[in-house]
Amino acid sequence: MRVMMRGPDGRPLGGTILIFFYGYFLLHWLTGIFMFREKLGFSYDSVVRYYLGDPEMFMNPRSFIGLLEVAHFHLFAMGLFFVIFSHLLLFTSFREQLKGVLIRLLAAAILADMAAGWLVCYVGAPFAWLKLGAFWLLQGISLVLLLGLTLTLGRRPLPHADSIDKAP
Repeated sequence: MRVMMRGPDGRPLGGTILIFFYGYFLLHWLTGIFMFREKLGFSYDSVVRYYLGDPEMFMNPRSFIGLLEVAHFHLFAMGLFFVIFSHLLLFTSFREQLKGVLIRLLAAAILADMAAGWLVCYVGAPFAWLKLGAFWLLQGISLVLLLGLTLTLGRRPLPHADSIDKAP
């Protein structure tokens, strides 16, 4: 927990844990893009078809319970993702203002991405644009966070809290 609280401070095991975490997240990020392409597609029409169905292609619309099941899992998983990456972002060398912007954009992208399917189904097809925009915003911010965090691993270790407390 100390590594997570203070960042990678030169302990080889802490750095190893973070390297593997970032590697797993990169694989998650890549497979997420491929899965989105295969399930929903990258066009407005394909997203509308995914949520509203297409009788000519024998595709049923997404059901309320189907949307609810996806939302139930994603609310937990994306909440955890948000907490972990926002927390780790605090240890980067990014300016405080940039950190605030990235954290707010990440939160907005997650919420918009999760809400967009519901909006397409129950408000209107034009919200498919929101789904596409939120997806790509989330991917972009995730990549920026991953790159920033990975670069932070290679920097000079942060001082220990003990040395900070004893500073004159």
